[in-house]
Amino acid sequence: MSEGDLQTKEDSLITWDSPYAPQDAKKTSKLRQKKDLPPFDTRPQNPAAQEVIDRFILPKTWEEDDAVWIQKASAQPATRLEVVTLQEKLNSMLHDLGAKDTGICPVRKKLYAECFDEVIRQVTAECVERGLLLLRVRDERRATVQAYQTLFESRMGYGFRLALKGEQEILENMHRIQTVADAKEQLEKQCEEWKAKIEKTLKEQEERFKEDDKKYADEINSLKKENQAKKIQLENCCLVKK
Repeated sequence: MSEGDLQTKEDSLITWDSPYAPQDAKKTSKLRQKKDLPPFDTRPQNPAAQEVIDRFILPKTWEEDDAVWIQKASAQPATRLEVVTLQEKLNSMLHDLGAKDTGICPVRKKLYAECFDEVIRQVTAECVERGLLLLRVRDERRATVQAYQTLFESRMGYGFRLALKGEQEILENMHRIQTVADAKEQLEKQCEEWKAKIEKTLKEQEERFKEDDKKYADEINSLKKENQAKKIQLENCCLVKK
């Protein structure tokens, strides 16, 4: 972590104490003068409050100029002016970072989470018990949101798998429909061929029946004529005998 990584009032909603190097007080003093850091807050602090604050706002540590530097969130109670300033800074950062007013926005979520941590810090500095209660509420809210997010992702995964399964079933059904349609077309073609064969057979039989009827009619007429002729011949023979 470098000098540019120091938490300042301009880039964070959290109120931080001035950084220090606990191993070397003289080097700390020289480096603080070199970096033009603000002086330490000499107001009395509640050690219990600092301990609780360090649990949910972790101190920053880094090495620089052969010294280990530490920067902790402030355990000093906030004044009314600092609370008003926090609200103004939140609105300013929301605008500057382009946070969305509605819908899912990671920037807005991060800033409000940081602001809530600062509010808990302020409450904890005045009353550790109230701060712990707010921490419990915060953790429960985060757990609930995480549970809903996990459920949402699970349902999204299930919906995605269901959609894939539906697409596969649609493709299979389309293939079946195409197969049935091809079979239907083939059967219709065969049906038309059989219809043509049946019509041809019926036409041939009808022509054959006509030919047979004509043939039989001619034979009958021929036999009738022959019978008539023999009848006449027989009658003539009978007349001659008389």
